[in-house]
Amino acid sequence: MKKQKNKVLKEGFMQAVLSLMFSQVLIKLLGLIYNLYLTNKDGFGDQGNAIYSGSYQIYALLLTLSSIGVPNAISKLVAERTAKGDHKGAIRIFKVALATFALIGLAGTLLLFLGADFIATHLLNIPEAKYTLVTLSPAVFFVAISSVMRGYFNGRQNLKVTARSQTLEQIFKTTLTIIIVEIVAIISNTSTIWMAGGATLATTLATFVGFGYLYLFYQTRRREV
Repeated sequence: MKKQKNKVLKEGFMQAVLSLMFSQVLIKLLGLIYNLYLTNKDGFGDQGNAIYSGSYQIYALLLTLSSIGVPNAISKLVAERTAKGDHKGAIRIFKVALATFALIGLAGTLLLFLGADFIATHLLNIPEAKYTLVTLSPAVFFVAISSVMRGYFNGRQNLKVTARSQTLEQIFKTTLTIIIVEIVAIISNTSTIWMAGGATLATTLATFVGFGYLYLFYQTRRREV
């Protein structure tokens, strides 16, 4: 009976790993699609790519400061508590980490939002990037708390949740980027600055969708835990 249970657990874990690998491949492919779209979009051009890429460098830096290594660290701590049958301890670790990184993520969001003009003008030397930084700012918060939730689910050997949330986020990012940029192009008469802002707005909305999926999954399963 024990051997059979271990076999089921092993098979379930392998399926989860394969699901995660497949999601990463799909994410890369979707990322390629929206990058090619922006590169070849009429009116976007070199200026649009400069605004978009410059803003993403600052965004990536803040994400590194607010969430690097978080999923792995939370996963390890939660797995250790769960292995000992201390489920309350695992939940406690999750809640403390969530509160901590929610504050860190919020600080990153406020820094990017309030400092958008200064960062665009003096650090990037691209004043037009102000609007893309503003629209990207909420994403820092959502990514920070999502990284904690993914770490928690990974620690409970539920890798499929992470795979699904990441895939869902990338699908929305690619789809919304194309839709929003096309709408903005029509409304603004192909304004490069506003199209770049629309592209980063799509990223923020997609991170919210990824977080929303994780939150809803946690809420539906918390009683089981």
